[in-house]
Amino acid sequence: MRTWLGFLLACSVALFLLSGYVLYEIYLLDKSDETLQEQLKGLYSEENGAQEPDRDDSQAAEPEPFVVDAGVLALHEENPDCIGWLTIPDTAVDYPVMYRPEDENYYLKRDFNGEYNDNGCLYLSEICDPQESDNLIIYGHHMNSGRMFAALEGYKTEDFCREHPLITFHSLYENSTYQVIAAFTVPVYTGNDFMFYTFSRAENRQDYQEFVHAVKERSLYDTGLSAEYGDKLLTLCTCEYSQKNGRMVVVAKRTEGEGDLSDAKAEIPGAG
Repeated sequence: MRTWLGFLLACSVALFLLSGYVLYEIYLLDKSDETLQEQLKGLYSEENGAQEPDRDDSQAAEPEPFVVDAGVLALHEENPDCIGWLTIPDTAVDYPVMYRPEDENYYLKRDFNGEYNDNGCLYLSEICDPQESDNLIIYGHHMNSGRMFAALEGYKTEDFCREHPLITFHSLYENSTYQVIAAFTVPVYTGNDFMFYTFSRAENRQDYQEFVHAVKERSLYDTGLSAEYGDKLLTLCTCEYSQKNGRMVVVAKRTEGEGDLSDAKAEIPGAG
């Protein structure tokens, strides 16, 4: 009897130590990722702070040519897969956006430097073209720590949406503000999905309007806004845990800052 009790005690102690080790490893990984994100944010902010565009008040009435955000350029030079920076003001969403179309979900569990990390990065879907797509689909994890896209959970309530209606996306191709038009939850891998994740470019006006109608129809509340053919869309997606294989989806339309891509290309390393 004592032998069995000793064996069970030893197993319990070993399990406790193993659990402690795993939790410690997770803690170290989170701290390392937090440090990296702060460094990236510092680089992004520092470069933007140093950027002082020339202003000519005599030509104030003319639209200003598009200039690539200096912070985005600095991050792009660090890693060419970084194409932009996404912010939802007054939330934890304030991160670089990665894009590697040749490798599906490459940054799902990799950090900015391509090292393994469960937190992953925000990344643009490989089916999208950041210049040509009608809808840019950006994925991110729903972290228990509240990081990455965890804040999207807030869009389940109309009050949160009213307080956080705008999303800014500065990229190699645009410095834009988007306004939320719909937020909904949906299961995937059901065999009968609403395949919002496959819509990146409309075949025609009808195709576009059908997508917008489907999005608005599923919205948890009426934002009072919609989109018309020609409006560029931004779709943010993360996991949602009230249902099996659930997703929390926020769709926004561009409201300003379309920019001129031709003036920007010369400033982008490797751009054609």
